[in-house]
Amino acid sequence: MTGAAVLLGSWLARSAAPAFSLFLLVVTAMSAVGFGNVINDIVDIESDRVSHPDRPLPKNELSRNEATVFAFFCACFSLANAFLVSPVHGIATLVPLAMLCLYAFFFKATPLIGNIVVSFLVAYALLFGGLLAPRMERLFIPVLLAFLLNVAREIVKDFQDEKGDRKAGLKTSAALPNKVLKSLILLVSGTYLIFLFFPYALKQFGVVYCIVCAFIVIPLHAYWSFLVSGKKWGSHLSRISSLIKFEMLAGLLALAADQAVKQFFS
Repeated sequence: MTGAAVLLGSWLARSAAPAFSLFLLVVTAMSAVGFGNVINDIVDIESDRVSHPDRPLPKNELSRNEATVFAFFCACFSLANAFLVSPVHGIATLVPLAMLCLYAFFFKATPLIGNIVVSFLVAYALLFGGLLAPRMERLFIPVLLAFLLNVAREIVKDFQDEKGDRKAGLKTSAALPNKVLKSLILLVSGTYLIFLFFPYALKQFGVVYCIVCAFIVIPLHAYWSFLVSGKKWGSHLSRISSLIKFEMLAGLLALAADQAVKQFFS
């Protein structure tokens, strides 16, 4: 999804970068995500023994030292590819790498702040793809939408991992009262709907975008929002998380389909 978001951001922003540069940017972003995932798993090993016992580190299929070496390789590989494209892209890659470290070691155990950091980083991939492109402003609303969806999903994921995190001494958003969590998720859900059709209203995207949003994005959004609003929403966490992920993909599809149709008829 990260690689696809980078390519989509480049396409939507009408980047004139050559194909090899785009390839390097995709590799850069995917390597950065790999770095973040590994660092997070190293820090979360005790929590994952409860919440995700099948992961490599809790199963002792990989040592901490081996994982650390792999994380270092991912970070270096990411930066090397980014600087090959341009110094600006290299600096723009340092930002998420630093934030991933701060998240894993500090912000993850901070209610809501950790969710916001991760959500920003997920949305950042779309913006990274369109960096320095002539129509970069077309990405701002889609990036906001991706950010809002991920905030909701990250809170749900914290609730899924609550037992393991509590055992490991981590205080995530799941430590907040149930009613507060539900209210936050539904607030994010409502804000997302307000901005969903802004790209059409601003004439940045067309009718195809609206059609995909109306028939795919909104039904998915309505379904998981309905589940969250229920009294037993805690028993649907996995389904809610998956629905939000599918909605993210549907949102990317709406943008890509609209751009494809626009180019076909231009």
